[in-house]
Formats: sequence, C-alpha cells, structure tokens
Amino acid sequence: MKRRAFDELFRMHYNEAMLYVCSLTHNRAIAEDVVSEGFLRAIKSIDPDRDGFKYWLFKVCRNCYFDYFKKSKRLVEVSDQLADDEDELVDRLIEKEEYRALYRALSLLNDNYREAIRLFYFGGMSVKEIAGIMDTTPDNVKVMLFRARNKLKTILEGQNDF
Repeated sequence: MKRRAFDELFRMHYNEAMLYVCSLTHNRAIAEDVVSEGFLRAIKSIDPDRDGFKYWLFKVCRNCYFDYFKKSKRLVEVSDQLADDEDELVDRLIEKEEYRALYRALSLLNDNYREAIRLFYFGGMSVKEIAGIMDTTPDNVKVMLFRARNKLKTILEGQNDF
C-alpha cells in the first residue's frame, strides 16, 4: 500500500520537481540526485497537517540543493556543456514549442526571479507558499513576480523583432 502511494506521488510530481531543481542546478545529473534525495526526505518527514505534498516536496528539494553544495563545498559554474544538458532536458520535458521559447527566456532571468516565476506559474503555488519555500516575505515574492514578468515581456518582445 505504501509503495503504491509513493509511486503515485512520484509520478505526479517528478517532472515538475526536475524542472524546478534543474532551474537551480543547471545540471541534469545533480538535479536527479537532488530530486531523489528530496523525495526520500519528503516522504520520511511528511506530515498530514502540512499544506500539501507538492509544496513540501519543493521546499525539501530546495534545501537538498543547498545541502548538496554545502557538503561538496564547490560552486556551480554554468558552462556551455551544462547549458546544453539543460536544453536537452527541457526539450524532453516540455513538449509544446511555445513553452520552450518561454522556458529559454526564463533562463535569462536572475535566479530569484526565475525561481519565483516557475513556482508560481509552472508549479501552481500561491505567493504565500513561494515565500515559505524561498524564505522571504509574500510582499517580496510579489515584487519579484512583477519585475520578472516585466523582464520576460521585454525578452520575448525582443525575440519577435527578428
């Protein structure tokens, strides 16, 4: 019974968790490790009184991401190889062409803006949930979303000029 419930949660949230963690790591192999660890930690520490598994999973995955780099004591440098790896992952996970353009435009945003946009629009999370995941205030999340949308608009309009 527990195995079936875990499989169902995994099927429901794996792709979204991978996209979210890939946006943080820019490396598929690291993202897979972080998401796997995140699922295990989230399942072990699940509390029925929490706001929902997806919210809890993203929070745990974010913490696993920071733990990964704290333990390894190294910084991520995004090279052309890592960027190519992320593009390949995006192509497999995002099937519609119009979403690919948006996802690539998202990659041009700074990390906090990109994370807020992905959690809000792709993750379907509320401003309050995002604030909890990112350890900031709801008002700050609203400002990040506003600025990120303006920046995305500028980027996407610039692409249409070609």
